[in-house]
Parts: sequence; C-alpha cells; structure tokens
Amino acid sequence: MLTFMPSRRRLPPLRYPIAVPLAMLSAARRRRCIQVILGVLVGLAASIFVTSRLRIGLVTGSGGGSANGTCLDPSGSWPLPANPEYSFRDRDEDDALRIIGITVPGESVHNSRKTLIFVGVMTAQKYLATRARAVYETWGQEIPGRIAFFTSATSVPPSNRPDLPIVRLRGVDDSYPPQKKSFLMLQYMWERYGDRFEWFMRADDDVYVRPDRLERLLRSVDSRKPQFIGQAGRGNQEEFGLLSLEYDENFCMGGPGVLLSRETLARVAPHVKTCLRNLYTTHEDVELGRCVQKFAGIPCTWSYEVGSPANHVPQKAA
Repeated sequence: MLTFMPSRRRLPPLRYPIAVPLAMLSAARRRRCIQVILGVLVGLAASIFVTSRLRIGLVTGSGGGSANGTCLDPSGSWPLPANPEYSFRDRDEDDALRIIGITVPGESVHNSRKTLIFVGVMTAQKYLATRARAVYETWGQEIPGRIAFFTSATSVPPSNRPDLPIVRLRGVDDSYPPQKKSFLMLQYMWERYGDRFEWFMRADDDVYVRPDRLERLLRSVDSRKPQFIGQAGRGNQEEFGLLSLEYDENFCMGGPGVLLSRETLARVAPHVKTCLRNLYTTHEDVELGRCVQKFAGIPCTWSYEVGSPANHVPQKAA
C-alpha cells in the first residue's frame, strides 16, 4: 500500500511583493504616483470649492444678502428672493417686469390704469437712438399701459437714452423681413405679460399713435372675446393671387399697428413656432393674419376707420 505524503517543496517566491513600499519604487515611478495622488486631491478640492460657491450663490446671490430675506443678482440690479425653489424662469419674469417699470407685484387690470394695453414696438439697433427714442419720448409716455422695444439679441441701449425699455429677443437678428422678430415678440408678450394687460399692440418704430383715441376705442370693446383690430388689407394689385389668401380672407396691415385682445393672443401664442415653420410669403403682416385666422378663428376687422388711432409715418420721413 502506497501512501502519498504532501510535498514540502515550497512554491517559488512571487516576482514582486504584493505590497511595495514607496521607497522601493524607482524614482520615475515615485514621481508618477505622486502626480496621480496630487491630481486626485486637487480635483476633489476644486469640486468641493465650486459646489460650495454655487450653493452660496443660490442662497446669498453672490453679492451678500439682506436682513429681509432677499438677495441681489450678481449684477446688483434687482433683488431676488432667498427661496431655494426660485427658478431661472422666475428670474426672467422679474426682469421682464423691471424692463417695463412694473415694481408692484400685485399691479393688474383691476387696480391700475396703466394695464389697459401693452405695446410692443419692433425696431433695430440702428434705430434705437432715433425712431425708438422719439416714440418713447412722445406718445409712448401717454399710453394707458406700458411699452417696450423689441430688437435683436445683440442690441445695446443707445447712449442718448440708456433707460430705453428694450427687450433683446434670443436668436433674433435685425434682418428684414422681420417675421421671426414679430412672432417671437408676441410669444414673449404672452408668456411674460399675458395676465397683466387687456390688450396687446404690435407696432413699428415709425408709427405715431394718438393715445386718447386709442384708449376710447379699447374701452369700448370687450377684450375677453377674440379681437384682431387694425387696418384691413388684401395686398396690392401686383400681389393679387400671390399671398395665398382666399377670396374672403384679409390681414391687418402692419404699418398702422395691430391690436390683439388677450383672448386672441392666448389662442395664437402657443402656435407661434408652427406659424413660423409654415410661411407662405415674406410679408410679416400677411403671415400674422394667417396665423390669427387659423388659430384664433377671426379675420382682421373690415372697418377701415379703426386705423385712425395710429398714423403711419412713411419710411422716408424717418
């Protein structure tokens, strides 16, 4: 009977020890290890610092807080509530109100004469110091509401009127025709001011409005119903049949200004991008009329006398 005895032969030693002291490593390997360790430590320290600064910025506005629980925007221009649920959309809405001079949060159509109408004037950088300034310093001061000038994303306030209430539309330039500027202006109006005004006006920067007559007209019409008021048109003789209008369709000509009731804007604003994707002509006012007809279900008013609240100034006179 054979008996197998376990071998006492030891296995050969490992080529490298499992744990290698740092001192036993070569100089090059030590440098690489030290660099890796330092990189990890620096990365952790940087992430902790950035996270803490962001947290401080959200709570204190990065510029110091105040005793009443509000904080300043990093620009220091307007207060932000120290509320963790305060979103960038809330901040954008606050900025939109500041632009047009609404400083009382509760200001509405029920307690202020300045909320009958919001006027959006389409303009461009090159006209801010001239046409836009002239509008703002004349009839813009007398309207029973508020006014703002809508321009390209890169526009800056004019040096001769730095307080001009301008809205820089994102993704918009000053190219002509201004279909995109017009439609996005209406969308901006509804999203920022839709619950604060009864009427909304789309105007050019070369128009003169008679505020007294405009107010009388608007107070005689129900803004709770869809209304699309302006000087009706169907194009000139050369354009007949080229505007993709049916025989009984029209549009409000942009020159004298266009009035939309709150109900009309509420119906049209959600479909602005759809209208922009389906343009039939290069005429901004024609396409606006088409969009209103499709989504609000109403044409421009046929009475040609409603153009009287605004007098259009020819381009050559500007």
